Amino acid sequence: MVRFKDYGYFVPTDIVGKKVVIEGKAKVKELSVKQLKHNAEDAGKSAEEIAKITSPKTDINIVADGVLVVK
Repeated sequence: MVRFKDYGYFVPTDIVGKKVVIEGKAKVKELSVKQLKHNAEDAGKSAEEIAKITSPKTDINIVADGVLVVK
């Protein structure tokens, strides 16, 4: 997950699959099963999909100072 301080800017959604260079601060965070299920509910996932969530997930969050999309 890449976020920007004070939501100062956004990147286009069509950069999926492209290489990027990010400068900022990274934190490793573990998401609990409870949080993952809550997120899945918010995303409109089915009860079957939510029931499959049985273990926590390690996530890397970055607060970016800048992002460069490499073509």
